[in-house]
Amino acid sequence: MFTDFDDEPFRPVGAQHIVCGAIPAGFGVRVYVDGAERHPNQASRELLQRYPNVPKGLRTIEALTASGLRPPNPFRPDAYVLGPPREAVIPGHVTLRGSRAPDWTETVYRPAPIYQEDHAVAIATPPDPEEMAADRRIAADWAQEVLDDQDTVILAVNAIGSLTPTTAPLSRATPYEIALTSATGRKRWHRLVNPQWDTSYLAQIDLHGATLTDLEEAPGFRDVRDPLMRRLSGKRVVTYGRNMQYAAMYTALEYAWLEDSLPEGAMWPDTANTLAELGRSRWECAHLRHAEFENEWDPASGHYALPPLPAAGDALQHCRTVAMLLQRMARPALRYAELNARAEQVVREGGSHSPRTLSGVRLGRIAASRQAVLERSGGACENPRCPAPRYTTAFSRNGTYLLEVDHIDDHARGGEDLPRAMIALCPNCHAIKTRGTVPEEFREMLRATALANHQSMLADARKP
Repeated sequence: MFTDFDDEPFRPVGAQHIVCGAIPAGFGVRVYVDGAERHPNQASRELLQRYPNVPKGLRTIEALTASGLRPPNPFRPDAYVLGPPREAVIPGHVTLRGSRAPDWTETVYRPAPIYQEDHAVAIATPPDPEEMAADRRIAADWAQEVLDDQDTVILAVNAIGSLTPTTAPLSRATPYEIALTSATGRKRWHRLVNPQWDTSYLAQIDLHGATLTDLEEAPGFRDVRDPLMRRLSGKRVVTYGRNMQYAAMYTALEYAWLEDSLPEGAMWPDTANTLAELGRSRWECAHLRHAEFENEWDPASGHYALPPLPAAGDALQHCRTVAMLLQRMARPALRYAELNARAEQVVREGGSHSPRTLSGVRLGRIAASRQAVLERSGGACENPRCPAPRYTTAFSRNGTYLLEVDHIDDHARGGEDLPRAMIALCPNCHAIKTRGTVPEEFREMLRATALANHQSMLADARKP
């Protein structure tokens, strides 16, 4: 009965987009239908027929996988499709007298993301480094765009219930706490919401400082629905896990008008009201963009690895954690400061100059330091006298800049393994520095440049 969204595994990748049969509205791409004319109810059939029929050439993840294919980036579907129709048997509920009502059958049109078949690639083929680098840049640009958009709000919904498709309708995800902030984490709205479940279930919830009495005395969703939806209307709604947050809102709105819940993918005439309310907002997923930004490909799943959001406490703190994540994605200085802190921690723990065996004995090096220097460079040689600092726009096989990260003072002789003492050089400048005859003044210039760039990035990271 109880779920913690952070613990829910979702496979296949289609579930990263939609759960609980929540019909997409405001997702930014077209929604099609497959087999609208086969719905037995005329009013529901007319609702489905508002959507265009799915065109040829668009296929689900399951269909592509069966052909040995995958989309280039499963996190960016070309559209969604409702259907084809299926018959779902809904178990009858137990009445107040203890008898069981009869089972009933519902025609459902479960939604799924779909992709252009002619853009698909072999399932075992990882994206090339340039594609991965492009996805990371697009995710960073998106974060900056979100921060600059005055209509952005960050939404967090904590819910009790289950997200699995086979769950009985009344056991599906139900909000018990909702928070809204601006893109910078400023509080806009925050409420406990009584899900009106039995106390034995509510007692399982970690309310992060609030009490069970606080929750049971809180208003129900019907009471907060209007002020909440007014705050969401016309907004760019950013969530960490749109599939789950949207699904909880969808099922709550559905219950508000029906006083019941429908099985996954059911389309009743009044479903149009739910879709109209949700469709007044643009729903975007920071979780999927975060995965693209971290840029770690999961070959077993055929998509970028989904990073967990750091533990965030209540829904309001969850919003603020997402706001900090957006800042880090959009501002390279914050990422640099994070990597620098990681490198300094390794030094404090004695891991900087420890020997390691690799075709002989070499000193261990801090990966975070090298990554920080590459990101600090922005792809340009940091030698201020380099005649062609952006000598190439190509990337290495792992998607990083084609620059050499060098310790200005020999690492083997005790040179610091930290970003402030390292510099990114093009192959020509690196050869001059390591194999050429250069005066000490050249090294001094590189030291001063690396330190100045390092301090500039940390100063930028400290700006509000």
